[in-house]
Amino acid sequence: MSDALESRILRAAATTADPNELPEFPENKSDLPSDFEYDPNEEEEVEEVEEVEEIDENELLKYLDEQENPLYIAQRLFYKEVNTTASQATCPTWKLECLGCKAIEDLYGHGWTTVDGLIDLSVLKGAREEAQEMAKEGAFTRASDLAHSEDPFRDHTARDDWITWLDPNGSKNSPNLQKVLDFFNGPLHHDLSRMIRLRGKTEYQLAEYKPENGARYERHRDAFPTDDPEDTQQRRVTAIMYLNPGWTQRDGGELKIFGRSEGNGMTDAADRTVAPMLGRLVIFLSGVVDHAVLPSNMERFALTAWMR
Repeated sequence: MSDALESRILRAAATTADPNELPEFPENKSDLPSDFEYDPNEEEEVEEVEEVEEIDENELLKYLDEQENPLYIAQRLFYKEVNTTASQATCPTWKLECLGCKAIEDLYGHGWTTVDGLIDLSVLKGAREEAQEMAKEGAFTRASDLAHSEDPFRDHTARDDWITWLDPNGSKNSPNLQKVLDFFNGPLHHDLSRMIRLRGKTEYQLAEYKPENGARYERHRDAFPTDDPEDTQQRRVTAIMYLNPGWTQRDGGELKIFGRSEGNGMTDAADRTVAPMLGRLVIFLSGVVDHAVLPSNMERFALTAWMR
C-alpha cells in the first residue's frame, strides 16, 4: 500500500536547506555570546523551520507519477483485479446493468474506455436541443471566470468552455437532459460502484464549446491519484456523454487522451483521440488520465459526471 496522498504531496512541496551553505556572520557582534555566557554543556534549542516551495499542479502530478504509476494507485480502489483470466470467468456474477465486461477490463487495465449506444438517440437529440435552448437563455457561465475566482493560482487561460452545473434531483431539469442524468445516476453509477469503491458526491456539468476562435481545453487531469478508500474529496471516475449529432472530423473538438510514460522510454499507450459523436460515452479514471479538448469548429456539447 502506498503512502497517503497528503504525505506524497507534502514531500513534493517540502525543500531542505543546502547543508554546504554557511550562515552569514552577524554585523552586530554584540549579539554573539561572551565567554561567560557560553556553556559547552548546554544544548542550544534550535527551532526547525520547514521551508515549503510553491509548485504548480502539473509539477506536482509529475512528481507523484515518478513515485508510482497513477494507474497502479487507482487500481487499488477496485474491489478485485479484473484483467486476469480467473476474474474474467466470473464476469456474469458482476451483475452489470449497462456496461459490458470489456469496458470494465479496459478501465482497469488502461485507465479509460468508450461505449456507444447506451441511451436512445432520440433522447440524446432532445437533450442537445434543450442544451442549445439553455445556452440561448444565458444559463451557461464562462468556465475560466469561475476557475479563476475559485482558484487564483490556476491558469484560467487554459480553457474556453462555458458550463452550467446540474442536479439530477432538481425539479427544473428539462425532460431529455433529466433522462441522461438518470442514466448517470442510475445504471452507470450502479455498475461502477460495484467494481470501484465510490464514497463521495457526484458532480454533473453540462459544457458548451463555441466555435468562435476554436474553443479548446488544454492538457490537464481531473484529480490527483489516490488509493484511499475513505477519501471523499478526490474525483475517482470521469464519465462524459457527447451530444453532437452529425459530427464529422472537420468539426473538431475531439478528446485527446495522452499516453503515460513508464519511466523506461516506453508508454502504456500512444496518444489517442476520441470523436465526440452523439451517444458516445467516455469513462476514465480521474487521477490517471491526462486529456485535452482539441479546438472546436462547431458548437459542441458534453454532459460530464465526476464520481468520488
